Amino acid sequence: MTALPKPNLIMTRTRTTGTASGLPGARHIRSSRNDRPYHYIVHSPHFAYEEYAVHLGQYDRLSFYGETDTPPVTVHMYDCRANSPEFDRKLVIDVPADGSCVLAIPPGYAHWFENLGEVTTRNYYSIHAPQDSTTPWTPFDDNATYSVGAMGRSRPRVIANTVELPTAAQFLISRAVSRSWLGGATEQGVVATAEIAGELHTYFIDRDLSHQQPALPSSKLATVTGSVGSYQAIRDDSYGIGPNIDNGLADTMTIELSAAWPTYFSAHPNLTLKLSSLLYDTPGAELQLLDRRTDSPTFGASQTLPFPKDPRTVLTIEPGVLMRARGSGTLIYRVEYEVHGKTAPMPELFVPVPAEAELPTFDTPGAPLFHDVVRELAYQ
Repeated sequence: MTALPKPNLIMTRTRTTGTASGLPGARHIRSSRNDRPYHYIVHSPHFAYEEYAVHLGQYDRLSFYGETDTPPVTVHMYDCRANSPEFDRKLVIDVPADGSCVLAIPPGYAHWFENLGEVTTRNYYSIHAPQDSTTPWTPFDDNATYSVGAMGRSRPRVIANTVELPTAAQFLISRAVSRSWLGGATEQGVVATAEIAGELHTYFIDRDLSHQQPALPSSKLATVTGSVGSYQAIRDDSYGIGPNIDNGLADTMTIELSAAWPTYFSAHPNLTLKLSSLLYDTPGAELQLLDRRTDSPTFGASQTLPFPKDPRTVLTIEPGVLMRARGSGTLIYRVEYEVHGKTAPMPELFVPVPAEAELPTFDTPGAPLFHDVVRELAYQ
């Protein structure tokens, strides 16, 4: 029999922007190869898991992000795979909350977390189907939960899926979920608990989100817009954050902000950027934006906007806008992007612009490249 996979820890790679940038010293934490879907979970200060989760088809790859000196996240795991020689084995591991490691948890491992308050989780996951196609299973309902007390008494026996779906199918499923979250969705809201046969059960109903939407930045630039992104409200004022673009790309970035404006702007002639914060309590930051796209009705205008503090808010910056940031504290944020133009020759993606120099102008960008091509370019 082929050996079943075990949990493992992977060190991440980082890349740091130079001084000729509107966000100098920003670290890009590379926790994936962009070949699988992702989502984030932004946890409030008082968030606490009360149960173990078991997936039959989802292979989790988790990294954790918090402010400097945030203690590690403690992960408890049980091997619940009935056909595993290590069935019933428990593993406990502390994972740093600085994004430096990815914890891979195969299907069939029950997992529970401690110390997640104010920590954001990035899950770069893959989806697996059953070996037998007649086995009832759906990727949209792949999360069985067991209370910590029940798991401590006995472990369930499950048969985990083993056939990884093609990449296109995984992203198709991810896009379906993300689109159902556009503008805000809700998982469940607690309304009552009851004890039945010695077990405590919690009952939920959906919550109305119409009065709980975040405030949007008011942009006067035609090339910059704020919107409510793809998110799901979960318990304890926390959020699942999904992709807002079809290619499913997201760079996780962190920067120690300076109170002074950088001496350079960043320009992205052929990129549409979507920026959002990744902490529940984001430090104050602001963006200076200059519209330099010749076909824009606001060409030549400038504006300073607050960086979105609410992780549900997305700031879209179209090609041809100059950008730089200042503030205080550690900013952890997400960059999603579309690439415009042609694959040959490669479109110009980044242009450093000295703040005291004559400002450049940029032409109308081409059409967005197909998402598979963008994912391949993103890891080069």
